[in-house]
Amino acid sequence: MRSECVAAMDLGGTNVRLGIVDSRGRVLRRRRVRMARLAAKEELYAWLGGLLADFIAAGREAPRLRCAAVGFAGYGKPQAGTVYYAPNVGGFTDLDLGRQLERRLGLRVVIENDANCAALGEYWRGAGRGSSSLFIFTLGTGVGGGFVVDGKVWHGEDGIAGEVGHTIVMAGGPRCSCGRSGCLEALVSATALIRDYAEAAGGRKAARATTAKAVVALAKAGDRTARAVVERSARALGIGIANVFHLLNPEVILVGGGVSRAGSILLGPAVVEARSLVIPQLRKRLVVKRTVLGDDAGILGAAYVGLGA
Repeated sequence: MRSECVAAMDLGGTNVRLGIVDSRGRVLRRRRVRMARLAAKEELYAWLGGLLADFIAAGREAPRLRCAAVGFAGYGKPQAGTVYYAPNVGGFTDLDLGRQLERRLGLRVVIENDANCAALGEYWRGAGRGSSSLFIFTLGTGVGGGFVVDGKVWHGEDGIAGEVGHTIVMAGGPRCSCGRSGCLEALVSATALIRDYAEAAGGRKAARATTAKAVVALAKAGDRTARAVVERSARALGIGIANVFHLLNPEVILVGGGVSRAGSILLGPAVVEARSLVIPQLRKRLVVKRTVLGDDAGILGAAYVGLGA
């Protein structure tokens, strides 16, 4: 008999990833699509519901679905299945996502923040296996974070615990998608790298880097402007890491998401900066690792939530 499975969705500002995941953490089937530009809540519900329904119907390898689990890029109340603000997904507010998807799918739906899902995925099957506590930075279109203790996410009173992307690391710095200035997200996200390079380079040169990956590639190739942009991001990330270490003191800090694929040019200076800011007696206790699950982290974490629901 096949083990119980979950239809998992990891919904970010740029991409949506889906997977059928069994209770042993095996991803039986995957799909990735670009996030659609949608103007109304009903359009979002219909699009996501149709996407999940089509994905579930496309295969026969999971005859016993426990539920559908959605990791959503926004702030909400997972127990209620609601998202009250999604700055990087159309700027929607007050989404009754769980109930709306249940109505369309005829299947129980559980909701969790996408960064929390990535944290749980790495705790369950990735770089955080065996740790008692971990914090994750997810560097993508925005910057998310999640704090896991003994296999459970710490949500906080309003469901925003771990939202490190909206901690201020540069007073008066660049404007963030949340409307404030100087957030970590406004300095380290893919959006920030593209914007900062365009502003610093100007003219035709800026057209060479319309993605964060391109900015990083230019930095590695010796482009001074791109390198300065990446170095500023690295310093900001280092401040964020040091702040998390002092505030939460997790056993391990993980860095993941698309921007983390920049590798040592970003993470090396970030860790050096963080160590310089940590209380000297505790510097050796600061453990920073890259995530290992890649695009599977979010869907595995969503499935982990669904299997426990």
